[in-house]
Amino acid sequence: MRRVPSLLACASATIVLFSAGAFARPSTYQCDEDLEVKIDFTPRTAQLHLRDKDYTLQRVKSAKDGHYVSGKHGVELVANKSDLRLREGKQTLQCKLKVAP
Repeated sequence: MRRVPSLLACASATIVLFSAGAFARPSTYQCDEDLEVKIDFTPRTAQLHLRDKDYTLQRVKSAKDGHYVSGKHGVELVANKSDLRLREGKQTLQCKLKVAP
């Protein structure tokens, strides 16, 4: 006799699947020749690790790009496919997504 999953088990599995989408999606970008930037993206925030410092950036509305800012620290990033523009104070860096072999 085959056991039919209970409604509670199905609901629990659905909740787990939906909550899995909220976890960070880690990415590494290469900026210039010697600077590597690590970012964990979630739908509302980006955790940026830059030069031994960690920043939390909030997502802002943008038509096409992933646009995140931290006004407190003067950091802004705009992610578009494999390209990333990172502004730290007055300095702007162009970065490319690193693809693991």
